[in-house]
Amino acid sequence: MMSELDDLLRQKAELETRIQEVMAGEIDRLKLEFADLAYKLREVGALPNTVESVFTDKAGTFNSYRVMRVKKA
Repeated sequence: MMSELDDLLRQKAELETRIQEVMAGEIDRLKLEFADLAYKLREVGALPNTVESVFTDKAGTFNSYRVMRVKKA
């Protein structure tokens, strides 16, 4: 029979795992939104040059999705 402390520690570990899963999902969602926004701002000429350069490779190809490592929705 598990002690109360063992049970609470198990619950804590399960909660911490779930928090990490939810946080990872939120980070992925925000990265996709950021990539979308960078692409849209570039299209209208409102993306600062310094940010645009981060998303542009040596060949001159702009790809915020690749840099952020997300897939277009």
